[in-house]
Amino acid sequence: MKARKMIGVLLAISAISFTLWVLMTRVPNTDILLTNAIASPLENDTSNLAVFVDITNSGPPDRLVSVSSPSAVSATLSGSDSRRIIPANTEVSLAADGMYIILSVTNGELQDGRTLPLSLTFEKAGTLTTRARLVAPTQTGAAPDFGLFGIGDVCQVGEGEPAPAIEVVAMREGLKWKIEVLSEDFEFTPHLADGPHVPGTGHGHLYLNGMKLGRLYTPSTTIGKLPPGVHDIRVTLSTNDHRAYVVGDQPITAAIRILVD
Repeated sequence: MKARKMIGVLLAISAISFTLWVLMTRVPNTDILLTNAIASPLENDTSNLAVFVDITNSGPPDRLVSVSSPSAVSATLSGSDSRRIIPANTEVSLAADGMYIILSVTNGELQDGRTLPLSLTFEKAGTLTTRARLVAPTQTGAAPDFGLFGIGDVCQVGEGEPAPAIEVVAMREGLKWKIEVLSEDFEFTPHLADGPHVPGTGHGHLYLNGMKLGRLYTPSTTIGKLPPGVHDIRVTLSTNDHRAYVVGDQPITAAIRILVD
């Protein structure tokens, strides 16, 4: 009797071990991690959803090739730049104020809390899947009217207020690139982030080929290794309450083009 029980236990352990082995072998060997996927209806547009995702790359440079979802008639990436580079050891965001995913005419009711399956295909990492949680509608704002990346609101510099100006400098440091923002009449104020607007203060947004690399709360940062080719680096200035600075009809932004060989 004891022998039978022991055999049963061993068989159960073997079955569990085999199941774990199968699950582990099915996990894709990739350096790309997808997190914080959310889907938001666009204001005054019930046929489209904007999807935002954080992409963390802990390996070599990669490229986002395409997106898809079985819950949508079509899935596309905003913007026309097809480079979509994910630098080495860097986090990139498909964000409202940068490049993002557009799902057209999703199937079923768009109820708060619903999740939508989403696939992102990368040049090296292959196809990775996640689920985007549906949230409240996103306001489009006036940013597109001024040629800014993505969607969002703007802050026009008032008469008598400092009119910031910036210049971007890129320097190669080994396999990485150091980015510096030279500014006039502007101060980076991380301690005021999410607070009320104070003229001449705020933070920057850093973009690579139209994809958002993140916010800049200091005038310098680094970008991980990039693949060979031409790459465009852009910085825009934002207020503490996350509106893009605009002087007259021009956003406060600066760009530089680098060649990686």
